[in-house]
Amino acid sequence: MVFFKQNKKIKDAAYLLFTKIVAQARKSIFYSDWCVADTLDGRFDLIILHIALVVRRLEDFGENKQTALLIRYLQEVLFDNMDMSLRELGVGDMSVGKKVKIMAEAYFGRATAYADALRSDDITANLGPVLLRNIYRENAPEKVILDHFVSYVIAQIKYLEKQEDEDFIMARITFDEVI
Repeated sequence: MVFFKQNKKIKDAAYLLFTKIVAQARKSIFYSDWCVADTLDGRFDLIILHIALVVRRLEDFGENKQTALLIRYLQEVLFDNMDMSLRELGVGDMSVGKKVKIMAEAYFGRATAYADALRSDDITANLGPVLLRNIYRENAPEKVILDHFVSYVIAQIKYLEKQEDEDFIMARITFDEVI
């Protein structure tokens, strides 16, 4: 019985974390000042970036069952949200699964690219191209905007690192208001 209560607690934390991630990804500065496309794709890409930052921090906990479950549940919440959003947009039942699969592949590809850039010796140099490819695609912003975005991501990493492990498990995290 304790195992099921523990899983419910972690699943609830994943929903709350996802809500905080989405709120951060929807900050207007991304769209108004930093030239991220205010489209379904642009919002999706910002959510993935912020999930990648949170997952990176969760992985810093080391390997334990609670953290692994929280990461898994956070990803499940993302995919459930994608499914629901597609249905709300009127995508037919027959197409939803195929579209969610494509979005899941996009998530894992982008998450891997972010993880690789964030593990590199020169995060600043390696993160810019990853943001260009995943956030901006063909619509590269001015260099100063990209530089601000890279600085923002690095500041978020440092801010998340300062928070206690328990804050993540209890979904009490906050993002830095550097923007």
